Amino acid sequence: MNDYIKDILAQPETLKNAVQSYPYQQVNELAAMLKNNEFDRVILSGMGASLDAAMPAARELSKLPIPIILLNSAELLNYHLSQITPKTLLWLHSQSGRSVELVNIVEEILKFPPAVMVASVNDPDSPLAKAADLQLFIQAGEEATVSVKTYTNMLAINLLAAIHLTGEDVQTAQEELLLVSEKMAVFLADWENHLTRLDTLLGDFETLFILGRGGSLCTVNYGALITKEAAKAAFHGYHAAEFRHGPLELVQPGFCAILFAGDKTAEKPNLVLAKDIQRHGGKVIWVGQETHSDLPTFQIPYLSDWMMPFFEMLPMQALSVVMAKRNGFEPGVFRYVGKVTTVE
Repeated sequence: MNDYIKDILAQPETLKNAVQSYPYQQVNELAAMLKNNEFDRVILSGMGASLDAAMPAARELSKLPIPIILLNSAELLNYHLSQITPKTLLWLHSQSGRSVELVNIVEEILKFPPAVMVASVNDPDSPLAKAADLQLFIQAGEEATVSVKTYTNMLAINLLAAIHLTGEDVQTAQEELLLVSEKMAVFLADWENHLTRLDTLLGDFETLFILGRGGSLCTVNYGALITKEAAKAAFHGYHAAEFRHGPLELVQPGFCAILFAGDKTAEKPNLVLAKDIQRHGGKVIWVGQETHSDLPTFQIPYLSDWMMPFFEMLPMQALSVVMAKRNGFEPGVFRYVGKVTTVE
């Protein structure tokens, strides 16, 4: 078993560690500042899987009566630094804490510091962690290559902090995440059968899109990223609604879409899109908790709508392994990039 697959299978345990290590008191102090109107906006930023892991937190924070801005760190660094005000809560995300864009942002804001800088990070000795006013350590341990444990744990810690900051019940959320860890472990115990099932569902295809909306968007982006990294497969990740605005023209025999059912708001329009793709000659693999008789389905566990990304990412990790083997690569082994990106 290679290191990438070992990291995938280790996720339930590392997730449990992260949830149990959540820094309640420190985030509680930040929540009090927010309640006292000490911030005029929240800016969340990261790169790659770290940015994807910030998306559900940004959605949760949108319940607040102040602007919530989610930005790629290269864009923030080069074009949007003026958005950082003396009353900004700046929340930066980097599993290594050493990505070039994040390090450069830290240097730039020395000239005009925000009110508070928070860092979601795995490495406590990194420049990002040392510069932050509040460190949210994701407790993922060492990771070999492609982001799996670090993505899962950052997703969890970010969501817990966002729920905490919006005044909702963070302790109940922690309990639910521990149940997620248990359900994940059960799913991963049958890992080889899941790989076989997904490989069969995929069959032969020429073009593949990963589609979803709402809470599934982080997984859409994450899936498209890790299949490129881990399997050298050029798959497209698209918002399901955006797919109708042009890319639908690509559908024909040989086209395959992996479509996340999503939450109650997303499921109905996603189901209509699935039928349209089939009608135009394409193949759809439906990913959700329930099967549909007329849609090939890859079933995943379910606990609650906001927990769905933790289960949706599992078939994306399986897809990366299946496609690596099809393409003749060892899953998760880098050729050109490293664990840390040091050149912008």
